[in-house]
Amino acid sequence: MADVLIVGDGVVGLSIAIAIARTGGRCRVLGRTVPGAASAASAGLLAPSIGSADPDIRSIMCASRDRYPTWLHWLAERTGVEVTLNRLGIIELDADQGAEDTNSDRLGRAALHALEPAIAPREARLYSHDGYVDNVRLLEALREAVRCEWSIDHVEGRVAGIEPGIDGCTVRMEDGRSQRGHCVVLSAGAWSALIAGAPRPIPVEPVRGQMLELRGSPLAHAVSSRDAYLVPRGDCTLVGSTLERVGFDSSTTPLALDRLRAAASTIVPGLAHARMQGSWAGLRPMTPDGLPVLGRDPDLPSVVYACGHGKNGILLAPITGECVAAIISGTAPPVDLTRFDIQRFG
Repeated sequence: MADVLIVGDGVVGLSIAIAIARTGGRCRVLGRTVPGAASAASAGLLAPSIGSADPDIRSIMCASRDRYPTWLHWLAERTGVEVTLNRLGIIELDADQGAEDTNSDRLGRAALHALEPAIAPREARLYSHDGYVDNVRLLEALREAVRCEWSIDHVEGRVAGIEPGIDGCTVRMEDGRSQRGHCVVLSAGAWSALIAGAPRPIPVEPVRGQMLELRGSPLAHAVSSRDAYLVPRGDCTLVGSTLERVGFDSSTTPLALDRLRAAASTIVPGLAHARMQGSWAGLRPMTPDGLPVLGRDPDLPSVVYACGHGKNGILLAPITGECVAAIISGTAPPVDLTRFDIQRFG
């Protein structure tokens, strides 16, 4: 019997496994990469400053972002896989210039041009502590770290359901195999709600985000606007993203890609005729309030939830791993998880 069974082998599930191992626990990761999995499909933004999160939620997001340098250094030492981290900041275009924000710097047209001459002139803000990570490389590093860790097993396969009890849990695989553990962590991304046998409905649904990759990298910073975001990635620029409730359809559509290209060209005119290198879509695991579900089930403590991270799975991976490892070891998590309790949905 494993100490912990982790359902899901994306960035969140792998981060949890590594955190458990670093606290001396043993675990088994159960999962299989499927089309549309969000971990490999995102742009890797670390952007807690963008958006309208409550101050207490934003502080948790910032705490996870600020763990990235040390976390990636540990991963590189452990695996030899270097993961690109950009902390130059994120530029938000056409941001509200009325209120002062102590976490950002106002950029007039001249200042923006000096910082990023390829961007069409406009007002902006620079959130200097934010940035992005190469999420594809991060996923590679996490998989290698799991492979290197003797206290983590990785069983490839799709989970069909769970049979939780007071003192343990059985996980049934689609191929008929069974796994037994003292507890189970549900971190299967957009597919979490499909796992049969959970003690209560898991309020997570897939929301498609289409992206494209354009040849050329005229930017040094990630850029966010109302219509799109642009992220430098080597000699290309990633452009995202849509928000579409289309179930588990991870295909792309010409209309959406044309809109993303048009938005990118408005932000950086030099990208108007850039060659499209590729396109894809990921399925974000969204909850009704946009916040993840974290913590033990109130009725069956052998079940731990770590799902519904939405568009912030990459950002929140380090702190999610720490929190779940603390829950399982019986110690206090590094942040207050009250806002993330599944009971908030009734």
